[in-house]
Amino acid sequence: MSAEVRRVVILGVLACLLGGYTYVTTPEKKTLERKTEKAVLDFTLERVTRIALLFEGQRIECQRATDGWKQTATGIHIPPDAIEDFLTNLKKLINLGAVEGIGTQLSEYGLQPPTAQITLQVEGEGTRTLTLGKHNPVQTSLYAQINESPEVVLVGAVVLWDMRKLVTKANNATAAG
Repeated sequence: MSAEVRRVVILGVLACLLGGYTYVTTPEKKTLERKTEKAVLDFTLERVTRIALLFEGQRIECQRATDGWKQTATGIHIPPDAIEDFLTNLKKLINLGAVEGIGTQLSEYGLQPPTAQITLQVEGEGTRTLTLGKHNPVQTSLYAQINESPEVVLVGAVVLWDMRKLVTKANNATAAG
């Protein structure tokens, strides 16, 4: 055997040994167990008959009518796509988990009085309420209460953006008259 062939064989055997050693000694990867994602509010979009929002000091109420969604106080129509987008995104909002160690001081979390609130009247299913408080320390989530439960949970802060869009469209519809 020539020196070149011997060197290739030795390097090949060495590569196999190192690869086998790495395979045997590498710790087994643990698979992360995903919690089942739970929607914050359980409702059927088509059965929502009334929406009430408290957002940035404004209170907007609208009701489903035979000819679309109207603001309760003024009777002015709200664009149907605004309501559809809001309800669709609200339906997708996920409960990110309960906050541990909650006392009776809901004001510490911005929940008493609430920073914002969404109330839905759902035909045949009752009322659904989402009370929103302050941002968590990393500003990614909001403290919230679902259906006036004493439990405080975290929800995605994107819900405020959806509320802002709906309030803006309702105010624009009112201004247009």
